[in-house]
Amino acid sequence: MDISIESVAGFSLLDILREVGPVGYGILFILLGFSIVSWGIILYKYRMLKYIKKESQRFLELYNENGDLGEIYAACVAFRKAPVVRVFKTGYLGLQRIRKEMMTIKVERRANIEAILSSWVEDFTSVLQEALIREIALLERLLIFLAITSSSAPLLGLSGTVWGVMVAFWSVGMQGYTSLSVIAPGVSAALVTTIGGLATAIPAAIAYNLLVNRVRMLSSELECFASGFTSDVRRELRKAL
Repeated sequence: MDISIESVAGFSLLDILREVGPVGYGILFILLGFSIVSWGIILYKYRMLKYIKKESQRFLELYNENGDLGEIYAACVAFRKAPVVRVFKTGYLGLQRIRKEMMTIKVERRANIEAILSSWVEDFTSVLQEALIREIALLERLLIFLAITSSSAPLLGLSGTVWGVMVAFWSVGMQGYTSLSVIAPGVSAALVTTIGGLATAIPAAIAYNLLVNRVRMLSSELECFASGFTSDVRRELRKAL
């Protein structure tokens, strides 16, 4: 009876998996959990960052085309997830507080308002920096799990392999004789956890680097916007003097 290569490979794989043992199964189960969570994070972050990129571009086009900050703030209701929008809203509310403070300055102090301007701009910059830190932290959220997976999954797989090889050699020692047919099944089964660790770690490592690169691009975009926004606010406050 002829047996196809595919059926032999499948049968051999099942035989190998039967030899893994409880410790190997436990490690494979842990690796499976890491893999499921990692792929969930990868898909979620990819879609979220892609949407944020598109929404940020739309908002920046609106900001560059419209010189009225009040109208831009009113249009922010159309943007829900872009961090740059939340940074702008935080800065705009800070600007409104500065405007109210300008209105309450006594007439005799207006001669010194130029000296107060630098303090206002410094406060405004601090508010934007706090908003930037919060938004960048949100962009980086969950990425740490991918980093942990890419570094720990191979070690978990290797620990399972070491355990399996140790058990295989212990069994040979207990039998008092050795041969390839005795050692090979145990060693082959021990290597399954290493394969599982690599299969879990490689996608996580690739996705982590790609997603971190996207986060860095968005972070640079946020910092450039904050710098330009600060300059625009400084000019507006000077005009109001």
